[in-house]
Amino acid sequence: MLPEFDVTVLTFRSGSHTVRVEATDPTAARALVQAELDGGQGHCPAEWCTDDVDSTLLDVKQVVLDDVTIIAADGVGLGTFYADDSLRRKVSAHG
Repeated sequence: MLPEFDVTVLTFRSGSHTVRVEATDPTAARALVQAELDGGQGHCPAEWCTDDVDSTLLDVKQVVLDDVTIIAADGVGLGTFYADDSLRRKVSAHG
């Protein structure tokens, strides 16, 4: 089983969103998503991409653990733990 990577894509008129892919390393993950974008296979939700003009890859992070409970001063919520030791909360602790 290959490691998973979250690739952040900035889409013109749509904002940024994250695509999760399996790849051997961050470079391969970036290349996979870029090849799909170059081939016209956008990754943004259909309601966002009715008029996609340009997409840019912003970031690639290797996923270590998903759906971990983050306990912070502002509350508790689910998040993702990345190989670079960063935590990112998925949903607001208050809603």
